[in-house]
Amino acid sequence: MKNKLIIAIGLLTFSIGIFLAYNIIKKYNSKKAIALQKQTLPNFLLYNQEEKPFSAKDLKEDKPICIFYYNAECEHCQYEAKQISKNINAFKNTLVIMVSTNTPKETTAFAKTYKLDAAGFIWLYDKDYSFYKWFGKAVTPSVYIYNAQHRLIKEYAGEVKIDALIKYLDDDQ
Repeated sequence: MKNKLIIAIGLLTFSIGIFLAYNIIKKYNSKKAIALQKQTLPNFLLYNQEEKPFSAKDLKEDKPICIFYYNAECEHCQYEAKQISKNINAFKNTLVIMVSTNTPKETTAFAKTYKLDAAGFIWLYDKDYSFYKWFGKAVTPSVYIYNAQHRLIKEYAGEVKIDALIKYLDDDQ
Protein backbone atom coordinates (compact mmCIF):
# COMPACT_ATOMS: atom_id res chain seq x y z
CA MET A 1 0.00 0.00 0.00
CA LYS A 2 2.85 2.36 0.92
CA ASN A 3 4.57 1.70 -2.45
CA LYS A 4 1.36 2.49 -4.35
CA LEU A 5 1.05 5.80 -2.48
CA ILE A 6 4.66 6.70 -3.29
CA ILE A 7 4.12 5.83 -6.96
CA ALA A 8 0.89 7.85 -7.07
CA ILE A 9 2.58 10.89 -5.49
CA GLY A 10 5.52 10.49 -7.87
CA LEU A 11 3.19 10.33 -10.91
CA LEU A 12 1.20 13.31 -9.66
CA THR A 13 4.40 15.33 -9.11
CA PHE A 14 5.70 14.32 -12.55
CA SER A 15 2.36 15.28 -14.18
CA ILE A 16 2.31 18.66 -12.47
CA GLY A 17 5.92 19.24 -13.56
CA ILE A 18 5.08 18.40 -17.19
CA PHE A 19 2.00 20.66 -17.07
CA LEU A 20 4.00 23.59 -15.65
CA ALA A 21 6.84 23.10 -18.14
CA TYR A 22 4.34 23.01 -21.02
CA ASN A 23 2.71 26.28 -19.87
CA ILE A 24 6.06 28.01 -19.41
CA ILE A 25 7.19 26.99 -22.90
CA LYS A 26 3.84 28.01 -24.38
CA LYS A 27 4.01 31.45 -22.71
CA TYR A 28 7.64 31.91 -23.78
CA ASN A 29 6.81 31.06 -27.40
CA SER A 30 3.83 33.43 -27.36
CA LYS A 31 5.94 36.32 -26.04
CA LYS A 32 8.62 35.55 -28.60
CA ALA A 33 6.05 35.53 -31.44
CA ILE A 34 4.56 38.87 -30.33
CA ALA A 35 8.03 40.43 -29.99
CA LEU A 36 8.80 39.33 -33.55
CA GLN A 37 5.36 40.39 -34.83
CA LYS A 38 5.64 43.95 -33.55
CA GLN A 39 9.04 44.51 -35.20
CA THR A 40 7.00 45.71 -38.17
CA LEU A 41 3.73 47.51 -37.60
CA PRO A 42 1.22 44.74 -36.82
CA ASN A 43 -2.04 44.64 -38.73
CA PHE A 44 -4.08 45.59 -35.70
CA LEU A 45 -7.84 46.04 -35.70
CA LEU A 46 -9.21 48.64 -33.29
CA TYR A 47 -12.05 51.19 -33.52
CA ASN A 48 -12.17 54.88 -34.30
CA GLN A 49 -14.16 57.31 -32.17
CA GLU A 50 -17.34 56.50 -34.10
CA GLU A 51 -16.70 52.83 -33.18
CA LYS A 52 -16.05 51.86 -36.79
CA PRO A 53 -13.25 49.34 -37.45
CA PHE A 54 -9.81 50.82 -38.04
CA SER A 55 -6.78 48.75 -38.98
CA ALA A 56 -3.12 49.32 -39.78
CA LYS A 57 -4.07 49.03 -43.47
CA ASP A 58 -5.83 52.41 -43.09
CA LEU A 59 -2.50 54.15 -42.40
CA LYS A 60 -0.16 55.85 -44.86
CA GLU A 61 3.05 53.96 -45.43
CA ASP A 62 5.35 56.93 -45.91
CA LYS A 63 5.27 58.50 -42.44
CA PRO A 64 6.81 57.53 -39.14
CA ILE A 65 4.24 56.40 -36.58
CA CYS A 66 4.17 56.94 -32.84
CA ILE A 67 1.62 54.85 -30.94
CA PHE A 68 0.70 55.88 -27.41
CA TYR A 69 -1.20 53.33 -25.33
CA TYR A 70 -2.75 55.28 -22.48
CA ASN A 71 -5.56 55.48 -19.96
CA ALA A 72 -7.24 58.84 -19.35
CA GLU A 73 -7.26 58.28 -15.59
CA CYS A 74 -3.55 57.37 -15.36
CA GLU A 75 -1.46 60.19 -13.87
CA HIS A 76 1.60 59.10 -15.88
CA CYS A 77 -0.46 59.22 -19.08
CA GLN A 78 -1.72 62.67 -18.12
CA TYR A 79 1.85 63.84 -17.58
CA GLU A 80 2.86 62.52 -21.01
CA ALA A 81 -0.18 64.20 -22.60
CA LYS A 82 0.88 67.55 -21.07
CA GLN A 83 4.40 67.07 -22.41
CA ILE A 84 3.14 66.13 -25.88
CA SER A 85 0.95 69.22 -25.90
CA LYS A 86 3.90 71.46 -24.93
CA ASN A 87 6.04 69.89 -27.67
CA ILE A 88 3.38 69.38 -30.33
CA ASN A 89 5.62 70.71 -33.13
CA ALA A 90 8.03 67.81 -32.59
CA PHE A 91 5.27 65.49 -33.82
CA LYS A 92 4.39 67.42 -37.00
CA ASN A 93 6.08 64.90 -39.34
CA THR A 94 4.87 61.87 -37.39
CA LEU A 95 1.52 60.12 -37.47
CA VAL A 96 0.46 59.93 -33.83
CA ILE A 97 -1.99 57.22 -32.82
CA MET A 98 -3.52 57.38 -29.37
CA VAL A 99 -4.96 54.01 -28.25
CA SER A 100 -7.02 53.48 -25.14
CA THR A 101 -9.71 51.32 -23.60
CA ASN A 102 -11.44 54.54 -22.57
CA THR A 103 -14.77 55.19 -24.23
CA PRO A 104 -14.94 57.74 -27.06
CA LYS A 105 -16.63 60.19 -24.66
CA GLU A 106 -13.77 59.85 -22.15
CA THR A 107 -11.22 60.11 -24.96
CA THR A 108 -12.78 63.32 -26.26
CA ALA A 109 -12.64 64.85 -22.79
CA PHE A 110 -9.00 63.74 -22.40
CA ALA A 111 -8.03 65.20 -25.77
CA LYS A 112 -9.69 68.54 -24.94
CA THR A 113 -8.22 68.72 -21.44
CA TYR A 114 -4.68 68.33 -22.77
CA LYS A 115 -5.28 70.39 -25.93
CA LEU A 116 -4.61 67.46 -28.24
CA ASP A 117 -7.99 67.50 -29.96
CA ALA A 118 -6.85 69.74 -32.83
CA ALA A 119 -3.45 68.08 -33.29
CA GLY A 120 -4.52 65.75 -36.10
CA PHE A 121 -3.89 62.64 -34.01
CA ILE A 122 -5.74 59.39 -34.66
CA TRP A 123 -7.71 58.35 -31.58
CA LEU A 124 -8.50 54.64 -31.38
CA TYR A 125 -10.74 52.76 -29.01
CA ASP A 126 -9.64 49.33 -27.80
CA LYS A 127 -13.13 48.28 -26.85
CA ASP A 128 -12.35 44.56 -27.10
CA TYR A 129 -9.21 44.85 -24.94
CA SER A 130 -7.22 43.27 -27.76
CA PHE A 131 -4.19 45.59 -27.96
CA TYR A 132 -2.06 42.90 -26.31
CA LYS A 133 -2.66 40.52 -29.25
CA TRP A 134 -0.53 42.73 -31.49
CA PHE A 135 1.79 44.54 -29.09
CA GLY A 136 2.03 42.16 -26.14
CA LYS A 137 1.27 42.90 -22.54
CA ALA A 138 1.39 46.69 -22.29
CA VAL A 139 1.29 48.96 -19.28
CA THR A 140 -0.14 52.45 -19.46
CA PRO A 141 1.50 54.46 -20.73
CA SER A 142 3.41 52.57 -23.41
CA VAL A 143 4.91 54.07 -26.56
CA TYR A 144 5.88 52.37 -29.83
CA ILE A 145 7.81 54.35 -32.44
CA TYR A 146 7.93 53.08 -36.01
CA ASN A 147 9.93 54.61 -38.86
CA ALA A 148 8.45 55.52 -42.27
CA GLN A 149 8.89 51.90 -43.40
CA HIS A 150 6.86 50.84 -40.35
CA ARG A 151 9.72 49.10 -38.60
CA LEU A 152 9.90 49.38 -34.82
CA ILE A 153 12.76 51.63 -33.79
CA LYS A 154 11.95 52.20 -30.11
CA GLU A 155 9.53 50.93 -27.49
CA TYR A 156 8.86 52.31 -24.01
CA ALA A 157 6.87 50.71 -21.21
CA GLY A 158 5.85 53.20 -18.57
CA GLU A 159 6.26 56.94 -18.32
CA VAL A 160 8.93 58.40 -20.57
CA LYS A 161 10.36 61.91 -20.83
CA ILE A 162 9.38 63.72 -24.00
CA ASP A 163 13.02 64.42 -24.90
CA ALA A 164 13.65 60.67 -25.09
CA LEU A 165 10.76 60.30 -27.55
CA ILE A 166 11.65 63.25 -29.71
CA LYS A 167 15.09 61.93 -30.58
CA TYR A 168 13.45 58.89 -32.26
CA LEU A 169 10.86 60.84 -34.26
CA ASP A 170 13.30 61.68 -37.04
CA ASP A 171 12.10 59.75 -40.08
CA ASP A 172 15.67 59.12 -41.29
CA GLN A 173 16.13 56.24 -38.84
